[in-house]
Amino acid sequence: MLFVLTWYGLGQQLLSIEKRRRNGQIATQSLSINQFASSYFAFYANFFYGISIEPFNHYLVWTRCGALLLLLVILFRIWVERRSWWSAITFWSGLTILVLGFVSMLFRPFPGFARLGANSLMLAVTVLLVQGTLHQWLLIRKQGAVGALSFSLFRTILIKDISTLTFALTIPLTAAWPLLLLNGSSVLSRGLLLIQMEVLRKRTDSQVAG
Repeated sequence: MLFVLTWYGLGQQLLSIEKRRRNGQIATQSLSINQFASSYFAFYANFFYGISIEPFNHYLVWTRCGALLLLLVILFRIWVERRSWWSAITFWSGLTILVLGFVSMLFRPFPGFARLGANSLMLAVTVLLVQGTLHQWLLIRKQGAVGALSFSLFRTILIKDISTLTFALTIPLTAAWPLLLLNGSSVLSRGLLLIQMEVLRKRTDSQVAG
């Protein structure tokens, strides 16, 4: 159950936000709404796909449900602190589609959505995640600070993605290419983000020491 690592990472992100809030700091400093919203809608795509297909895919639905709830709390914290129209739209849209997702369980399956296929879904999720991670990279680079962004979040995601990538390399390319594309892109983009975070942290530490 490598996906539990994602729950752990998101939990660490929430703890980072709460710690900064209690210390009187800007609790969501340097957090990209784009990055967290992209992750939310990528998880939601898998969540709804698991609902749509027959038989009901408990793994896809409930693992993603846990991640969606944690992300929703993060988006709520961003909205409460920033009170911008974009953060409000993102949070309320996320909450609305999650409620609709639960309601849709009463009317499933949805063969039309299921016919889009796992491959199409993987492509869409890859685009969402990469552009969101790129936006987060640009934001912390521009601000010159890691802020509330959790190192644990991206380390655990990288462990999960590298493990999945290793597994994908053991199966035929015709079946593995969606996993290779998604997890390879994630390892590259989030790895670069983590490197940038480390650079900024060391720069901050050296300035404090100086």
